[in-house]
Amino acid sequence: MSVGISEERSRKRRKVEAATITSAGQLHQILQFSPSSSPEDIKADFLSNLTNEDFPERIQHFKVLKKYCDEQSSASHDQVDFPDLLSAWHNASQSNAEAVLAAIPRLLTRFFETISSHVDFRDFGISLCHSLLKRDQLRIFDRAFSSPRSKEHLITPSLQLLTEIISFDGGVLATNVFSRRDLLYRRLDGILSQTPATMAQGATVTAYQAALEFVLANLKYLDSASKAEFITHGKTILLAVRNLSSLPMGIVTNTLKSLETSIIGDGTLSRQIKVRSFNSGVLSAVAKLYDYTTSETGDPSVEVRDGLQQLLMQVCTTSKGVLLGQSGWYPTGSNPEVSEQDENMIDLGLDSPFYFDDYSEKIPVKNAAISAFIQNLRPESDVQQADLIVAIFKAAPELVADYFTKKQKFLDPPGDDPKWRGQFAFLFSVVQLPVPPNCGWDEKLPRTPPPLSVVIESILPRPFDRATIGKCLRINEDIMTISAARLLTVAFEKLESVLKLFDKASAQSHLWQQASRKLTSLFVERIPPLPDVVTTLQKLQDENEQVRSLVLECIASYHAILPSITANSKFDFGVPLGKRLQRLESDDLNTMSRDVLGTQIAHLVQIAYTSPATKWFHKTASEEVSLIVQLLRYCAQDSNTGITKETLPILGGVLIDKGVLNDDARTTEALILSLNVTKKWEPELVTYQFLDNCISRTVQRPVKYLDQLEQAQQLLSDSKPLSLLACCVAEQWVHLLKKAEKKAIKNVAEWVARFFSALDSAGENYRVMMHLKEEMLGQSDGNEKGKEALEKAFEKQRKRPVVLPKEDVVEGHAKHPEASEHSELAPEQQQHSNLDVAENFPPPPALPTSLSGLDRWAKPDFESEVQSWRLANLIRCLVSPEPEVRLQALQILQHVIHAVQQSTYDEKTQLWLLLGELYETIRSNGFSNSTTTATAPVPSIVAELAIHFLPVVADPSSPFYRKTNTFLLRGPQWSVPHIIPYWLKETFLTEPEMDDADIRASSNEVTSGGGGNVNAQALEIERLLDLLLNSLRTEADMDLFRRAQVFTRLFSYYMSPVCTKSARKKILRVVELATRIKGGSDTLITRTGVREWLSIAKTLRGHSGHGVAAFGKLDDEMVSWVEAVEARVAQTCDVAAIRRWEADRRIFREVGDGARLGGEVTVTAETGKRDVVGKARVDGVAEGESESESESQSESQSDTDTDTDTDTDSET
Repeated sequence: MSVGISEERSRKRRKVEAATITSAGQLHQILQFSPSSSPEDIKADFLSNLTNEDFPERIQHFKVLKKYCDEQSSASHDQVDFPDLLSAWHNASQSNAEAVLAAIPRLLTRFFETISSHVDFRDFGISLCHSLLKRDQLRIFDRAFSSPRSKEHLITPSLQLLTEIISFDGGVLATNVFSRRDLLYRRLDGILSQTPATMAQGATVTAYQAALEFVLANLKYLDSASKAEFITHGKTILLAVRNLSSLPMGIVTNTLKSLETSIIGDGTLSRQIKVRSFNSGVLSAVAKLYDYTTSETGDPSVEVRDGLQQLLMQVCTTSKGVLLGQSGWYPTGSNPEVSEQDENMIDLGLDSPFYFDDYSEKIPVKNAAISAFIQNLRPESDVQQADLIVAIFKAAPELVADYFTKKQKFLDPPGDDPKWRGQFAFLFSVVQLPVPPNCGWDEKLPRTPPPLSVVIESILPRPFDRATIGKCLRINEDIMTISAARLLTVAFEKLESVLKLFDKASAQSHLWQQASRKLTSLFVERIPPLPDVVTTLQKLQDENEQVRSLVLECIASYHAILPSITANSKFDFGVPLGKRLQRLESDDLNTMSRDVLGTQIAHLVQIAYTSPATKWFHKTASEEVSLIVQLLRYCAQDSNTGITKETLPILGGVLIDKGVLNDDARTTEALILSLNVTKKWEPELVTYQFLDNCISRTVQRPVKYLDQLEQAQQLLSDSKPLSLLACCVAEQWVHLLKKAEKKAIKNVAEWVARFFSALDSAGENYRVMMHLKEEMLGQSDGNEKGKEALEKAFEKQRKRPVVLPKEDVVEGHAKHPEASEHSELAPEQQQHSNLDVAENFPPPPALPTSLSGLDRWAKPDFESEVQSWRLANLIRCLVSPEPEVRLQALQILQHVIHAVQQSTYDEKTQLWLLLGELYETIRSNGFSNSTTTATAPVPSIVAELAIHFLPVVADPSSPFYRKTNTFLLRGPQWSVPHIIPYWLKETFLTEPEMDDADIRASSNEVTSGGGGNVNAQALEIERLLDLLLNSLRTEADMDLFRRAQVFTRLFSYYMSPVCTKSARKKILRVVELATRIKGGSDTLITRTGVREWLSIAKTLRGHSGHGVAAFGKLDDEMVSWVEAVEARVAQTCDVAAIRRWEADRRIFREVGDGARLGGEVTVTAETGKRDVVGKARVDGVAEGESESESESQSESQSDTDTDTDTDTDSET
């Protein structure tokens, strides 16, 4: 027995401590495995020490490891690396030694983790990966994956080893691993389907975790084609995310980030694959993480919830995710662009069978997966889930009506409990969503309106019916009243936006007007009647001012937006308005109370203006003046507040409607200005009472004062208008003298003089007012003190008259309500006047500053390289300002050209031809192979033209394929000075290769011509403009554009009737890009006459081809674009140099002299004589056109000749 023990011990290897390893032989001894080895025998701390940066002998150990790897490296392709180790692994598989089967993959995994960050081991690591992917080792992997679920200790290390192989050297062998999917991937779904209950207890890393890491590594490193196949393999993604809630927080957050980066962030994946990745089942499984809690505290994990929210936002609300293009409020399958009815047909409007509106039960949508997913969310109990659904509704308005069609019982009965508040808050957010542009249809409103059963759900969803909102108003709780009032107010505002949109489209078809009426009826059916809201207002306590303000705002919305349903209201809102005006005069109010009262007054004024029951000129026994004068006094005391500015137009409307003031917005301002307090004068109560008396008399007997005014106008032979209030003031002056005291008379006289002076400043009849003044003085003969006070007051105003502010100061004030229809375009004009230059005039695509990610082209998939624009980025590096980047890019391009020849790409001939000509063009234009003697880069047009050709040569069905190949077959390289002239000629002077009718079938880009029809020429021109926009970066580019007469050609096309609006915008962008280049603006001014062209472009009006609505009218948006470019030219030019240039030009001097003399100036040029009356017209367009055409027709003309011609043209 002792002999047996000694023999057993003799077979055991001597244990070598990791710290004592000094040679590759010792390391080889440690890594020897025998069938009788136990798990304790195969432990070694050698690799652990290498990963420890504080280990003192770390460098020495790496040298030992490197030497050992060199010794264990295979000599040929048929051999394997680490032969002893892999042989032991194979023997363990044969003898079923599970300890070794688990230990060797674990050891290799640790080995890859150790060397992955050291470039010296890269070649050996790749070679070892190839060894591990040979058939013998693949069978061992397959056996491990085929093990029962109870043997996770075999499955987990194998999965971790494969993950390291896929991830090694940036995923260089990921495709190789995936190509062995028949053996390596067939058990993956079964491993992922393990539930937490069946996982091995006490394991640090479970098989499910290892499989999840394996899946994420595949998604990260596989190319687009392999990744697409991997995603469509079974239910891998669903199984991978189904049990995420059982994993630690760090793994969960990393998984969410990986899914976002590897799938959503991968632009090479098709939309179909992304939809497959995130179907409704996957989305629902991932959404369970909203309930994820930490194992330590049991509280929700903020990190997980935030990561999940970000992922779902990207998936469901952006074009990068699974969100499909939809048509907003127009259900899928509907066609709102129906043809007009025959004249013999009876027009049934929206009742016609052509108009289908029965979507109360089911609505067809494109985003069915997202629709099914959001049905399972709980927005009432989770704010983030509510935010997600609202964001989805904003991105896909089609889902709003669909959601509430399926959840008709969403809202519980009203009550102050958390669940109801959550439901209400979510629904309120839905109501707050903006109206989709053009109701969700393409770029313009179609001929027919959207189904109103769909529209109403976005304005006021069906859970908010009349009974529910009415019950909220009847419950005597502030939270319920506030909720109902705010809901109605926001719903009214949204209805107003929709009705304005419908009114805008009513010029196209009468169906929109009918839709407005029907939509209003549907809305009225869902809201409580106005008396219910008024009753709620009356029940409020006096001290509950905040709630009262909200209810008044709601009532104001009723009156402002739907005045037809408030016409029968008998409640006089003038009474509460007067009470609040009286309360505002109290000195005991704090600032907050004053602000609240001011807000209530603004709402009450709006209500009173539209309410027929308002008594503006009535004065009760307890009131000193009428309601209208109370408001005038309030506005005069605080004339600069926002509430005053909102109230003034309403007051003016009342006084103008009743004939008190002249029909001019400035007369109201004059009346208020006359009542403003000065340092030496303040209107007293007697003045307001006098004004109240005059206004009441004018309202009661306007004809009397109109006769007086006409008599005075005839007497003075001056028909200029005057407000009737001035006539009444002059008549009532004598009655004031009989009753009032001296102080009161003086105060009123001051106001009368100020009022007449203000009316004069507003442009009213001064002569008639002086006539009225003389009549007043004549009436004062019996009262010398009154006469003296009146004379002094007028003399004072003569010396220091009341002056109204300039017009632009009051342009921002709210206008008279009835005049709003005359100023419909004001908001749009204001929007265009504040044009965002940075957004509308973006710079060309940025040039790559490094070749990061562009230097590896091992076995490239050129179809995906073209689609992903990776090849385009490499080409742009050829014109980089950095010589090193250009040199490296040209070398890489040469390698790519060779790879194209050897590839199996279908269009490799055309791609090889394109890249070869680009390479020769770069080399022939002075390219230097040294960074020390580097020359300037070639113009941007060379690289951008090649990028422009990439999608064309990859698609033989492209409408530009023939022209592109014709250009490529012209020669082995491109003549840089002639590139732009050639394409100007081919685009503007040559017929397109395709017909207009073929555009939609052959091109994704549809362009409308001036006549509103799709045409091929416009499509080619816009494509050329896109090329030019990307090719203008440097002074060399600008010089090339100038020589080719680009701006002359574009300026001429801009003025043509067939030029589309989008093309005009692009032309203006080209001009703006030129101003960013040093000296660009000077060149535009002196060589192209850009200032004169811009001044003409601003006056360009729409023609019949642009539609009836635009015919003969200025396009405010285009005017703002032109003005922005005009300002840019003025800002960036050298003013002093331009003035010297103008002084040297005879035409500018003679025009200036002619303007001073006011006569005609004759300018003699080489081509003849021109008469200039008061101004000069720089006529260089026609000459520029002819020169450009001749240059295009004769490309052999030298650059010097072209430059000379251009200079001659500018001199002219």
